[in-house]
Amino acid sequence: MIQVRNLTVAGPGFYLDDISFSVSKAGYLIVLGPSGAGKTVLLDTLAGLKKPQKGRILFAGRDITYALPEERKIGYIQQNLALFPHLSIMENITFGARPNRIPPSRARERARELAAFLGIEHLLSRSNPLTLSGGEKQRVALARTLLVEPDIILMDEPFSALDSFTRRQLIFLLPEIFTRFKVTVIHVTHDLQEAFLLGDKIAVLIDGRLQQIGSRDDIYRRPATLEVARLLLNRNMFSGRVDAISSTEIIAQSSQGLTFQLPVIPNLYLGDKIHFGINPREVVIIRHDRPLAPRVQSNIFPATVRSIFDQYGSYLLFLDLAGTGMKIELELPGYIYHDMALKMGEQVTVSLKKDSFWVLPANEEG
Repeated sequence: MIQVRNLTVAGPGFYLDDISFSVSKAGYLIVLGPSGAGKTVLLDTLAGLKKPQKGRILFAGRDITYALPEERKIGYIQQNLALFPHLSIMENITFGARPNRIPPSRARERARELAAFLGIEHLLSRSNPLTLSGGEKQRVALARTLLVEPDIILMDEPFSALDSFTRRQLIFLLPEIFTRFKVTVIHVTHDLQEAFLLGDKIAVLIDGRLQQIGSRDDIYRRPATLEVARLLLNRNMFSGRVDAISSTEIIAQSSQGLTFQLPVIPNLYLGDKIHFGINPREVVIIRHDRPLAPRVQSNIFPATVRSIFDQYGSYLLFLDLAGTGMKIELELPGYIYHDMALKMGEQVTVSLKKDSFWVLPANEEG
């Protein structure tokens, strides 16, 4: 449905470098990246608001690289939502009807259908959109976008101004909306939870470059660059050298002198320098009253609990690996933390699960 080929966009304060990706019909692509990565520039270019220096944009095989915005049949939900304060809610929702040649009676009928589906039917008679809550404004913007039946919807940080409760409601509503209307979506965000809850595929954009694109599992378990690993909060990161390699594992020596068992990756050889790491959620505290499961029978180290932070539902622990000066982070679900009754200063044994490590050649700097 959408193909972007070798897209380069440059201007004062922004740059996209040789961006290529595709999104299938009715697919949902998340573009994940930090502030300043170029996410909004990408959406503006797809919408026709910015012109590329090179590359092509195709929608359903049609080259629209230099087409006018109104020729693209795209809905664009921007961060500020751009509701018109001088128009009623009904008038805001039906605003695009006339330029899209939708008869007024059909537009109002469709507005009522969409409002009922989105749970805002009671707002249609309201005259001033400035009286709406953030979540209500977002639903009005969605209804306005869907009314003109776009083939593609672009969403720029759609939940950034919402409180956590409203944000959660809308995150779980969006897949239902877009599955029902069979629309293709490109949604940009800096929020990891949002990205992993919503995206069929995730594209990671950092400093104007597309670092990686893949499934949730690919991005989480096999970051392609150090920048992607850092963005995904893989804070347990190490450097070292390959000491031994077999068909089933790599034995690596870290720069702090610890030996690690790691998963095999292609094109890595004895003596190669590497970076490797593991997400805090994949580190396990071994409970000596229970048998060791096969997945936690590698990379076992004694450690000391140095600090504990309550993250509302889970706990983040900072541990010192005994005798190494190395610090690691561990995230535990709340029920496990309370069951174990851990305290600062406590001696524990941890397993850094071999199959949960990512490994990159040391010359891969992102």
